[in-house]
Amino acid sequence: MIDLVLPVAILMAGSLLVYVVARLTRSKAATGVVALILLAVSGYIMYLLAAPKPPLDETAEAVQAVPLMAVFDLNPLAIFLAVISLGLTAVVALYSIGYMQQKNIGKYYALLLMMTGGMVGIALAGDLFNLFVMFEIMSLASFALVAFEDNWEPVEAGVKYLILSAMGSMVALLGIVLVFTWTGNLHLSVLHDSHLVPPDLALVVAALFVAGFGVKAAIVPMHTWLPDAHSAAPSGISAMLSGIVISAGLITMIKAIGVLPGTLVGLTLPLLAVLTMFGGNLMAWVQTDLKRMLAYSSIAHMGYILAGVAVAFAAPASVGFDGMRGGLMHIMNHAVMKGGAFLCAGAIIMLVGTRDLKQIAGIGRKVPLLGISFGIFVLALAGTPPFNGFISKLFICKAAIGCDNWGWALVLIVIINSFLSLFYYLPALNKVLLAREPSEQVRNASDQLPASVVLAIFVLALLTLALGIQPDMGFGLVDGAARSAAALIR
Repeated sequence: MIDLVLPVAILMAGSLLVYVVARLTRSKAATGVVALILLAVSGYIMYLLAAPKPPLDETAEAVQAVPLMAVFDLNPLAIFLAVISLGLTAVVALYSIGYMQQKNIGKYYALLLMMTGGMVGIALAGDLFNLFVMFEIMSLASFALVAFEDNWEPVEAGVKYLILSAMGSMVALLGIVLVFTWTGNLHLSVLHDSHLVPPDLALVVAALFVAGFGVKAAIVPMHTWLPDAHSAAPSGISAMLSGIVISAGLITMIKAIGVLPGTLVGLTLPLLAVLTMFGGNLMAWVQTDLKRMLAYSSIAHMGYILAGVAVAFAAPASVGFDGMRGGLMHIMNHAVMKGGAFLCAGAIIMLVGTRDLKQIAGIGRKVPLLGISFGIFVLALAGTPPFNGFISKLFICKAAIGCDNWGWALVLIVIINSFLSLFYYLPALNKVLLAREPSEQVRNASDQLPASVVLAIFVLALLTLALGIQPDMGFGLVDGAARSAAALIR
């Protein structure tokens, strides 16, 4: 178990190291490079840990049976979340070398590594309390990063995010307390295998977990913090929040509900998925702020992901694997395409100085690589073939078809929402890339972007295309995670 702590420990210790490097060198590039090295080391250790090993001996199993001992567990679902978290953070760390200002750069990279350490910890946590602690580490770092800029909008958004997320955390913690009070154990595997939680209590705990962790996952109606936080944060952090942090919240919820007997969520999760899809898309439709539109779009995409997860919980015997496969595939694809879209938004803000869609008209013609990349991300988010967003939505619909009659209704709702999303994605694409007359702000804007910003956007654009044209690239990561997640449902 000590070995499994190393990827998290490196990131947590690394947060202090990058702060010291920034103070000593006063260099964004040096600080960013050190952060990238630490992420690479953590990823390499995860790679070594994931290599096949002999089973644990009886002594190790006895240690894991101690009720209050922190447990770390490596399984395909953990590898899935850790790989995506580390990968997207590395791209954002590279992007931030050119994007962020020199002021407080050490604090920025320290908080970024701490947030990623929390997500890797969520992936590896094998007990409910450790899961909650890692969830809170991720949350605390993200609060500070949302409020990182020294002006009122991000501070207000950060405080709102803090208050609502703290309320959700307390609700989830109450569920954990109830589980421990009744069972005397918090180990995920023990609780899952031994049926210690009685059905009546499990219904209450399931509601607490969905409501508590659902805040971080931005499930409607627990989503109200997200539009302000994602639009006010630095664009690299917006990419992290939308790309993987809210998905980490959903995976936390899945792992927590997995300790409870039976498919307790019934039709509740499909209903929440429908509300989340419509809520996100309809609110995105009326936005004139580019980052706020992308933020509401993230809520809609959490609805698509939740639809796959909901199908798995509703019919685990028949489509448990297929539902998780579709949902987790969309988590991976959304991290790439939404992360890229927010990085493009940040690059546009660097050049034009505004997030207003009317005032950025024509920037894609002035900087073609930026415009083409933004077009790729937007079309992928809309679910247009052959991009990766279409592939994962297709698998979610395939899983839903395997359910009862309501499964077809869910498929129809996913299709309708994908169509609705075109009503804000295509106007945004038209403004950025296809506008014939550039705005005055664009005419006066520079067309030069830092190399690190261009490279980060290019990497995600390439991945968006590759995962759409060759989806088999992601199946090795997704399929194992889907089997692991489906095994949690009983």
